[in-house]
Amino acid sequence: MKDATSNPIISSDIMRYKKNKLGANLALGAIAFDCLSFMFLYSVVGTSYYSTWAIAFDVIFNLVFLLITFLLSEQVKNYNSKLVILQIIFGVCQIGRIFWLPLGGLLTKPAAIDIGKFLVMAISLGASGVLEIASAVIGYIRSKQVAEFNKKVESGEVDIMETVKQLDAEDAAKAHATPEVAVNEQEEVQ
Repeated sequence: MKDATSNPIISSDIMRYKKNKLGANLALGAIAFDCLSFMFLYSVVGTSYYSTWAIAFDVIFNLVFLLITFLLSEQVKNYNSKLVILQIIFGVCQIGRIFWLPLGGLLTKPAAIDIGKFLVMAISLGASGVLEIASAVIGYIRSKQVAEFNKKVESGEVDIMETVKQLDAEDAAKAHATPEVAVNEQEEVQ
């Protein structure tokens, strides 16, 4: 039963028992890039442009983003698509944050940050937003696949045990059809 995972029924059944690691890891990547951006942003807080009330709102948004994104990564991991919209909103907000403090600091006279720090912050915020949105999309698609497969199993449209029996029968037929190949393979192993 080497090719069992290439069977769409078996691969869908496997999804029911495995976690959605790709979607969850994308959300955790969004957290990592957000941490990178605020490390660079908070390293220039001492300048006059960043010593305002705006930095307080940014700190609060970062804390909320980190906490909610971690919780959303757990939801995505368990194929729960109820909070996909919130995850997309957070992703768009991350991309939008590029135009708030980082760009504002670059455009002040004299500039509060140099172009290098701005690029690091812009790229990391953009990557954070894109990863958050990708996590939401992948999580939504996979959760719908699992939900549809569960409905088919519950309705009796798909019988997993019957599929396993068919695959076993195909394997047995292949084993009986090519006994010389099996003998040759055993000789090579020894």
